[in-house]
Amino acid sequence: MKALAILLAALVLSGLLERGESFGAAASNATQTVSGGGVAAKVTYLKSNDDLRFEVVLDTHSVALDGYDLKAIIFLRDESGKTYLPNAVESKGSGHHRQASVIFPKIARGAKRVELVIKDVGGVKERIFRWDLE
Repeated sequence: MKALAILLAALVLSGLLERGESFGAAASNATQTVSGGGVAAKVTYLKSNDDLRFEVVLDTHSVALDGYDLKAIIFLRDESGKTYLPNAVESKGSGHHRQASVIFPKIARGAKRVELVIKDVGGVKERIFRWDLE
């Protein structure tokens, strides 16, 4: 009976992890991953005093990622809904594995939360990654 309870708990946890959404996505976790459409997107918030910097990794075994212009499909949104486009995207990799440093200007003074959004990769309309700035 105890083994059955452990197995059931493992199956439930496994099912939650397969959804690909980060637990506590609204928290200030430095790295978050969202999977869908055959593409795993991992974003790490790199704290900086001058601007907002993120490391973005797209990884897949089935989708060609070279056709995506990362500067055009990634933006930042604060809690008021104001959006910010990246100042720079320094991209590495090709094919099924892309990595980029994405740099945004400082956002509105007093903003407490930001969302980095990646649009339309692998058929997923939006992948949203949230961080508290405090």
